[in-house]
Amino acid sequence: MAKEIWRPPEAGVIKINFDAAFKSSNKRAITAALARNSSGDMIGAETYLFEDVVDAFVAEARTCERALIFAGIMGLRHLIVEGDSLTVIKSVKKQENDKSIVRPIINHITLLETQFDNVTYRFAPRLANEAAHILAMEGRRFQRFGF
Repeated sequence: MAKEIWRPPEAGVIKINFDAAFKSSNKRAITAALARNSSGDMIGAETYLFEDVVDAFVAEARTCERALIFAGIMGLRHLIVEGDSLTVIKSVKKQENDKSIVRPIINHITLLETQFDNVTYRFAPRLANEAAHILAMEGRRFQRFGF
């Protein structure tokens, strides 16, 4: 079985990996977004706190949303957005409206996409998304949020 590893994007594209650290006892999610270029160099990172989060699925959807806000603040134009929540990636790629709890978040993600020239969403297995996962866990551990 081949080990999944993170791979850099092609030249001119920025890859943003996202993940969340969710704690159900206090309904808090720490989101993390990590932007890297085609050389694999980190060009930016962010952790962000969401409160009153219902579950891990909502936390992951919020994290994807926050990754696009972060990319917009950085002025990025061509993106690959990767996360280890297959359900969120499928929801974002789906064009039809459904009655999912995250539908309003997905609709906002679709609106945020309009500020970019190109956005591609990809599922990344946990091992290939490890840096974003560690960033989210460290954000939760040290309660540090920001760029």
